[in-house]
Amino acid sequence: MTPEASDIPPVQAALETHTIANGYFQIQMPSNWHLEMLDNVAGQVHGDSTASFKILAADGRQLAELRTGGEQIWGVNPMPGRANNTVFDTAGDGTFGSLNYAFLSYDGQPDTAEVVLTSLGTEATKTWDIRLPGLIYTGGSGNLSTALTNATMLPGVSESLRGAERFKAYARTNEYSDLKNTFLSFKQLKDVVKALPEAAPDGKCIGLQYSYDLGESGLTCDEAKNFLTQLLQEPIHAGTAGIDGVGYCTLPVPEKAGYCHVESTNASFDFSVK
Repeated sequence: MTPEASDIPPVQAALETHTIANGYFQIQMPSNWHLEMLDNVAGQVHGDSTASFKILAADGRQLAELRTGGEQIWGVNPMPGRANNTVFDTAGDGTFGSLNYAFLSYDGQPDTAEVVLTSLGTEATKTWDIRLPGLIYTGGSGNLSTALTNATMLPGVSESLRGAERFKAYARTNEYSDLKNTFLSFKQLKDVVKALPEAAPDGKCIGLQYSYDLGESGLTCDEAKNFLTQLLQEPIHAGTAGIDGVGYCTLPVPEKAGYCHVESTNASFDFSVK
């Protein structure tokens, strides 16, 4: 008789530690998994601490994607607790800003799931009504995540299972245990040396990638940068990224600045590429 996935005891694989991004970070994973470099993307602004990799299983399947080098994030705008996400697993100390782990299906998307290292506190994971924010660390931000569907090959899981039952079964497999431990092993080895914001008169300030004209918005430079950073994590359609109940930003183009509108305060500000 073939045992079910839940009856198979976890097997601790031999581990290998990888130091990445010029020694800023390290991650530990099974020695028969490997990293494959990816192209960097917009938003990775810290050159020395930027890294982009696929995490591949021994058979070549992509298990996750890891990116570092994003702008520093000071906080995440609170979202209304309207969702009813299905949370399969969490780990970490659960406080905002730490490296927390979550495995979940988002509300209304039962046939997809995400495994993610997030800065969001554990209590908010169940009701967060957009994609969970990525990881943040001293001086920057990044992403360590993977998406799963009914079509994703999951060793040790019956192909007949669908949706939540499929993801629950995966959470009982050796591969999942290794993947979770890999995510939780991510560690910052040294602080990112970041450029300090330069103050300018008339409500203007300069960040690492953008300059900001805050006008009469009443926002601080940090609040404007945090808002823009959050919005740029969302899909961009026709040059605009938005979140219902939060606001939107239109991207700058040659000869025209970008524009952000904050719904909660009705504030707005312009920004331009440095």
